[in-house]
Amino acid sequence: MISSQPDMDKNSKTERMKIIFQTTLAGFNPILAQTTSSLSSGASSALGIVMLIGFLFGTLCVIGGGFAIRRGDADTGKLSIIGGLIIAGAPVIVKALFTAFGIGSSTVDVGTFN
Repeated sequence: MISSQPDMDKNSKTERMKIIFQTTLAGFNPILAQTTSSLSSGASSALGIVMLIGFLFGTLCVIGGGFAIRRGDADTGKLSIIGGLIIAGAPVIVKALFTAFGIGSSTVDVGTFN
């Protein structure tokens, strides 16, 4: 195939792409890298938000299961209630397992077990 551009080997194309990529991202400031505290406190905040969303979703599943039973669909309702309880109670279940196996200091603290 005849081309008007000179042939470039693979390494020079890779170098050109690297230079383009670096100059494009030169002004990019990642927001998530701007932490003022330790990594464990940032992870704790992120896991706390995930735990809250899971609790809300589990609660909605339990409510939806109650409405399904009310409509007469008992099997779907029971499964939805059981699934919602597991989803909403997952942080407490994991904390209990951590405590049972001797790893009591987890990143997200859901309370104390005496």
